[in-house]
Amino acid sequence: MPAADVGTTWTLVTEDRASVLAALARGECDGLLPAASEFMDGFAGFLATTGILPAFASFPDHRQRQSIAHVFFCNTLVHKAIFRLDSLAQIDTVLFHSPDVLRKLGFNFRQINEGFYAGSSQRPFNAEALADFFAQVTVEELFQHQVKLSKHLVRQCPELVEEGVVVLDANTFTVPPGHRGRPGMQYKVCVLGLRSGGRLYPSLWHFTPRGLGEDGDLTQGKLLIATAQKAWPKGTIKRLLVDRGFIDGGWISQLKQDGIDTVIGLRDDMNLYEDMLGLARLDDTVWTPASPPRLHRKPLPERSLCHLTDLETWDACTVPLQGIVIRDLYPDGEVRFQCLVTTDLTLTADEIHRNCRDRWAIEESFMDLTRYWNIERFGSCRPNVAAAQYHFTLLAYTLLHLYIRRSEDEGRRTAPHAPVFAGREVVAYWRDCYAILLLSELVAIIMDNYDAWAANRETIFAALRSCEGPPRPANRT
Repeated sequence: MPAADVGTTWTLVTEDRASVLAALARGECDGLLPAASEFMDGFAGFLATTGILPAFASFPDHRQRQSIAHVFFCNTLVHKAIFRLDSLAQIDTVLFHSPDVLRKLGFNFRQINEGFYAGSSQRPFNAEALADFFAQVTVEELFQHQVKLSKHLVRQCPELVEEGVVVLDANTFTVPPGHRGRPGMQYKVCVLGLRSGGRLYPSLWHFTPRGLGEDGDLTQGKLLIATAQKAWPKGTIKRLLVDRGFIDGGWISQLKQDGIDTVIGLRDDMNLYEDMLGLARLDDTVWTPASPPRLHRKPLPERSLCHLTDLETWDACTVPLQGIVIRDLYPDGEVRFQCLVTTDLTLTADEIHRNCRDRWAIEESFMDLTRYWNIERFGSCRPNVAAAQYHFTLLAYTLLHLYIRRSEDEGRRTAPHAPVFAGREVVAYWRDCYAILLLSELVAIIMDNYDAWAANRETIFAALRSCEGPPRPANRT
């Protein structure tokens, strides 16, 4: 916990809920801070341990005047995503509102209190400076930097690749029309995610403006896989999970020769799809029960699988295949089928089905990113600025989930998965101990021990002021 003077000092504190609650009941409190500070401490430590901030040093910078280190811009966009801020304008009222948060972002005392621009009321810089920086960075430069960063993360975080499973999917996002008649546009983004430990970690992505003729899923997917094969250690990718948008028999055959097996769903207009349905309808077909799909539609269907081997009617695919037919029988009599094939001949029907469900992890991640991480709500801005926000949102998503996983593996408390806003919980300090409390818990303690708190009023207020740091100058309009 930092002291309030210019020469900041630090005291090691440990979580001791019983001791802190007893002290609060006596009207003794050495400080209160938003619980987000605990998360910020842990997350900042994680970024330092994995060397993320130094890795930002290679981010492209086209400015002639580089008075603000571009690492600050990159780190600010990461935390804008972590705090689920809807717009760049909110960085001043949320991220830049607390000196404690600014310290965790890496700003020093002078930058926090004086800012980078003389006479500016916004500390340490404003949203316009942030946007102007990223407006000069092209989507291809975002991709090239992420290639370097993914190589760094794979080396620093081996848990990413312990299973060797990657998932591909594509999405679109819209940049609304802007000032001075700037037209709106759409980007197609294809994402390669690493599947490990029940989580999906977006690791490489590529943007293409819609309508340029090169925005097909397959084109971007091939680029990402080829890039990952070159950037990551040989043999990192062992299995690729994709949907029917990435069908290319020749590519799947080549991947098999490179040591990468594929699990893919077939389109219903393919000959092999019809052949598999035909084989599944034979009288001696064996159907085995399987877990039903996770659907919003209720009641769920009864699902069963038919395992088929020695599939040879996909002419473009020159390697052996096996697969499954998935049959979903709904209570109203409706029947739906899916056909999946794989180049891994060692998988059982249940394992193929499990890989199919794992592929849904990337679509669930897109839904999570859309609903809670604002990837479809960047507002009107220059296209490159929108792409940069999407880029750092994907990166923040991966970094946060890596941090949570490591924290859970080490038995440490982590921040909530929902928006990490200060105010949901508070950290109460007493001597070298702290405890995390709900606001309702703290208010109840104060009310139940009002006389003790009133008697220590001046001491408590002095302690609280020391946590707030120096006062910020008022904004001028």
